[in-house]
Amino acid sequence: MCSIIITFAVLLSAAVEVSGFQLLPTDNALYTRHHNHHTRGRALFNSANDEVVTTEAERLLAKAKAIREELGTDAEKQQQQSGEVQSPIQIQSEFCLPATSSSNNYRLYLDVGREPGTWMDPRWGASGRRIECTIDVSFSSVEDAPEEEVWEEITSGLKSTVTSKSSKVSPVFKLQHAPFARLRSGFDKMKIEEGGYCIESAPKSSTIRFCLSVSGTEGNSSASYGDVSIPKGKLYFALPYFGTSQSEGSISISKKEGTICVKQFGWNTGWRREESRILGVFRAVPLEEAKRRDKF
Repeated sequence: MCSIIITFAVLLSAAVEVSGFQLLPTDNALYTRHHNHHTRGRALFNSANDEVVTTEAERLLAKAKAIREELGTDAEKQQQQSGEVQSPIQIQSEFCLPATSSSNNYRLYLDVGREPGTWMDPRWGASGRRIECTIDVSFSSVEDAPEEEVWEEITSGLKSTVTSKSSKVSPVFKLQHAPFARLRSGFDKMKIEEGGYCIESAPKSSTIRFCLSVSGTEGNSSASYGDVSIPKGKLYFALPYFGTSQSEGSISISKKEGTICVKQFGWNTGWRREESRILGVFRAVPLEEAKRRDKF
């Protein structure tokens, strides 16, 4: 009896081992098949999602392009109906000449300070300090100069600078100019209010005389240089004049240094009267040449 029981136990144990050995691989196979199926499902879902996103992006891009084209077409239609063509916005510097200026454009380089023999107040510029600035101006040729009204003060002031009775003086023409003089590399400025010029013709030589009315630097602490300043009022300039080109209509003036003068009352001539006093020196350089050199 005992042997029968032992034999049954051994057979049962063997059956269990055999069953465990067979069931385990079967469970792994089921898991593997389930995992592979899940992975393929996710891949199919991601692929479909990517296709949906790509299609939506393309649709939005096409819609944006259509809107841009529609806006452009509407703007063109409005311009055609109004007959106006809009040009790009251009920012005009306050140190530049107006766009309508002639080809006779020059840049004046002013060097203001005490000069030998000046009748300026003895305390003015005694330290040796100076003010340097530039002013862009435009002369019309005498033949084509526009008959624009010039301030009476400038007209009378220019004519009073002609001292030779044998000289012939042209009418006073309007001098085009930039709105402001450029001081301290453009960080300071001085307003230019009005300008005029004329030609003095003598038997042996000719002179171009011009005048600019300025706001000055007095009282402007940012633009003054201690004991030297540019007074408010009219500045007078003069340079040798060599005539006008018949083919190009451009004037020819000297590139040499000239003097800047102001008119102030004093007693230097023996009695009190309006005197011409040297304020400094200047040069006139063709504007295109000056722009290439100055980079502005």
